[in-house]
Parts: sequence; C-alpha cells; structure tokens
Amino acid sequence: MKQEALNSKSLESFREATMELDKVYSLFSKACGMSDAEYWSLVLISEGIVTQSQISNQLSLSRQTLNSAFKQLQKKNLIRLEVCEQNQRSKQAFLTEEGDEFVKNYIFRMCQMEEKVWKRLSKKERVQLSTLTKKFNHLMLEELKSSIPDIV
Repeated sequence: MKQEALNSKSLESFREATMELDKVYSLFSKACGMSDAEYWSLVLISEGIVTQSQISNQLSLSRQTLNSAFKQLQKKNLIRLEVCEQNQRSKQAFLTEEGDEFVKNYIFRMCQMEEKVWKRLSKKERVQLSTLTKKFNHLMLEELKSSIPDIV
C-alpha cells in the first residue's frame, strides 16, 4: 500500500511538473502577444517547416485551430501563404519582412533564454531529461495504442 501511495505521489509530481512547464512555455507566446498556436507555428515556419499539414502534425493541432492561428498571423502581416507547386490544394507559409523582424526581436530572444537555461543544467542532466522524457512519451503512446487503438 505504501509503495502504491509513493508511486501515485511521484506521478502526481511529474504531472505538476509538466503542467508547470506548459505554463512557462505559454508565457513565451503571451510575451509576444500571441496564442500558443500562433507562436509555435511562427517558430516552426522560421525553422523551415512551412506546410499547414506539417505544422499541424508537429504541434498536434486540429486543422481548424491551425487555420485560425494562420489567419491571425496573416492579419498581423507576419506570414504570407502561397500555393504549393507540387500540390495545388496545399499552401506553404513564409515569413513576411515584418515576420522576419518579429522572429529576430522576439522568438530568437526566447530561444536564447531557453538555451541559456538549458546550459545551466549539467550535460548529464540534459541527457537524462531528454532521454527520460522521450522514454515516457514512447511508453505512453504504446499504452494508448494498446488501450485505445482508435486514438492514435
């Protein structure tokens, strides 16, 4: 019984930690005056992931949510959409000049802060954090697939 309580407490602690991390990352988008979907879409576009399908998959966002984010980014004149040459039904997003400036002034700064904090962890801690997070994600996906096959 004691072991079960310890396991439950450590899982609860892990959940709290992941929610706190989500809150910290949401502060990035709020600091930029954007929704999370807008912010992370802009990050991915600046990194060269340009189709709505790719971004939707990467961020696990519905197409509707992503469309709304793209409309806001266009309204703010941060991106422009162009039809893909290979697939006329698909569009690619590109940074406008204002978008490029925005990325340099805000998103690049956020990434620098993130990197600065990352470097404050020891090399061993960075490897452990990445390895264990990936392992947990992999095991959760396996469990989801076996328990709820239609979800994944």
